[in-house]
Amino acid sequence: MLACLLLLLIPFWCAPGWAQLAADPIVRGIEIRGNQRVDASTILYYIQTKVGEPLSRALVGKDIEQIYSLGQFSDIRVETQPMADGVTVIYRVEEIPSVGDVKFKGNTSLKTEDLRPLISLKRGATFREHLIQDSITKLTAHYKEKAFFLVQIDIQHQISKNGLVNVVIEIKEGEKVKIEEVRFHGNKAFDHGELEDHMETKEETWLSWFDESGIYKKDVLRIDVLRLESFYHDHGFLKVRIQDPTLEINREDKEIYVDIHIDEGEQYRLGGITVEGDETYSREELLTVIQSKKGEIYNATQIREDALKISELYSEKGYAYADALPQTLLDEESKTVDVEVNVNPGRKVYVGKVDIYGNTRTQDNVIRREYRLKEGELFNSKKLKRTKQRINNLGFFESVKIDTRRGDSPELVDLTTTVTERPTGAVTFGAGFSSVEKVIFNASISQNNLFGTGRSLNLSTDLSARRTNFNFNFTDPRIFDSDISAGLDLFNRRSNFFSFDSRSTGGGIRLGKNLSETDWLGFGYRFENVQISDVDPASQTTFLQNGTRTTSRIGPTFIRDTRDDFLNPTQGTRHVVRFEFAGSFLGGADFHKTSYEGTYYQPLIGQLVLALHGEVQFAEGYGSDELPIFERYFMGGSNSLRGFTIRQVGPKDRNGDPIGGDQALLLNVELQYPVTKEFRIFGFYDRGNVYGDGFDTSTTSRHIDLANMRQSVGGGVRFLSPFGPISLAYGIKLDAVPGDTNAEFHFSAGNAF
Repeated sequence: MLACLLLLLIPFWCAPGWAQLAADPIVRGIEIRGNQRVDASTILYYIQTKVGEPLSRALVGKDIEQIYSLGQFSDIRVETQPMADGVTVIYRVEEIPSVGDVKFKGNTSLKTEDLRPLISLKRGATFREHLIQDSITKLTAHYKEKAFFLVQIDIQHQISKNGLVNVVIEIKEGEKVKIEEVRFHGNKAFDHGELEDHMETKEETWLSWFDESGIYKKDVLRIDVLRLESFYHDHGFLKVRIQDPTLEINREDKEIYVDIHIDEGEQYRLGGITVEGDETYSREELLTVIQSKKGEIYNATQIREDALKISELYSEKGYAYADALPQTLLDEESKTVDVEVNVNPGRKVYVGKVDIYGNTRTQDNVIRREYRLKEGELFNSKKLKRTKQRINNLGFFESVKIDTRRGDSPELVDLTTTVTERPTGAVTFGAGFSSVEKVIFNASISQNNLFGTGRSLNLSTDLSARRTNFNFNFTDPRIFDSDISAGLDLFNRRSNFFSFDSRSTGGGIRLGKNLSETDWLGFGYRFENVQISDVDPASQTTFLQNGTRTTSRIGPTFIRDTRDDFLNPTQGTRHVVRFEFAGSFLGGADFHKTSYEGTYYQPLIGQLVLALHGEVQFAEGYGSDELPIFERYFMGGSNSLRGFTIRQVGPKDRNGDPIGGDQALLLNVELQYPVTKEFRIFGFYDRGNVYGDGFDTSTTSRHIDLANMRQSVGGGVRFLSPFGPISLAYGIKLDAVPGDTNAEFHFSAGNAF
């Protein structure tokens, strides 16, 4: 460009035609020459020299600057061609070539579409030599971040006939270099294993092909340093210093050694923690939620949690924007930390508008009636959490999100609920196999959110060699949006219990009421006609004999449920107490039944959940009646004692067939791990038995005996399908007796326990 600008100052150097001009001639024409890609009209747009005006060297200089600023030209020259009444000005340009095709070769591990955005060599872009090395540098860095430290990249380019530069990027990826060892230096308080447990970066193991351990990821390692610092801060090392990790690469053995240098510093303990009360909470009330204790090793995470609990206390009293900020003061002499929590409650706020979005099928009132907060009510974070929990427990939605935002005035907070509907209706057909029931076929038509009203309707059938069941169930959980529920059940069932056949037809009605957020009391009545047949005459007793009987029963059910999620609980308890009274003034067989069922969920390490379940049952006839055979308890299968069938548990007749018992005890222990929100794996230990009279009681006893119980271990999977919860389990007997199988496979549809 400098040479061309000199044309304006030194006549005859580049354009000798100018020397013949004694005065500024008139421009009679303007031509653009040498351009191939850039349109002439684009260049003319930036030229200020005009036809019909005198030629100005200063103006031509500006034209050259403007054209050059487009960034498309490597050289620009200006010439004049004399005419009879003036000159023609000719702008000769030399274009910088553009990038044509950009091809990647040799990249098998990383996708081309992931590599292409990393470089500036793109089709249509201006080609410049320095972009070659820039692209090599960026691609090499990206490969190294993916642990391809042996990568080699070469870029070839060639100008085509149309003036475009075609680029070929050849990549030799090499093998991934795995982390052979993570080496810590300077750590005294914690050993190698303790520190590595808090890192995502791991050394290569024999499982690396499965869990990708041993792969170096730069960003992950950077976050691991923060994790380690947090770990040290939670153990009192407030002045810990962790240097940026360094890498030692063994290219011959394809190994990486990660070195992390740590300066732990001194360990501090909690000197004391103070917080001032006010008219909302006294100092003593605030201290009750603080878990940190004087003299303990200082734990930064626990201090933050304590401050958060104080904020939550205030938010339960309407202070939605309360802020509790811990201030620390280090005493270097005693190596203690004093903490003062300063609370700024802000102003009280009230619930403004409550908006609901995303419910394409479910009616608004079905969601609103689960709200524990009403418009105009004082804000309460505890009630807000419970609201979300209750909406989740409806089972109608994939996700539930409740956001808070400032309302029309500073004293108001608006609540916005956004839900994502999940299918609640299904037509299902299924088949399975059981060693007891052989081929099992089931079908159902169900809708758990009928017409979006929250009501449920279910028609189902189960068919196998041992049972033929038809059921109809209808439930309205909130009659007229109240806390009262009602239901209707109709059934026709046939079951073969080996020692007898049972065919029962009947129905029942149910009423219930929520007593509190966690307590529910129900009352039901059921009538059924039961026909017993196929009893071996030699095995007949007063309670086991052919014939037809009716039962008419009433009874209350009390449920206390504090689980955080009904479908996939991780913590909380569920207690169920049932009592049934049959006969007497109701007619039919005289008996009563009592049962208690309890379930406990507790999170352990990470996402691992411990589930404990127990159930105890008693039944007894009264007056002159014994407990009918069809009301006795049987055990074995997916929802009770896994690894066993009903033929292998409890009293038996002289043919070795089960006759049930009047008492039962069941204990289940599960370790559950959620792989995803809808899918979890579990391992279990089951222990249980049925107790009562019979010809063969070799594996049981007359009354409940904790020492006389069948037991099994096993594992399985449980997932939430579009048709409801499904469970697959395999149980292995720990106390198999002659005639027993060693294990059983179970399939079930429904919740655990």
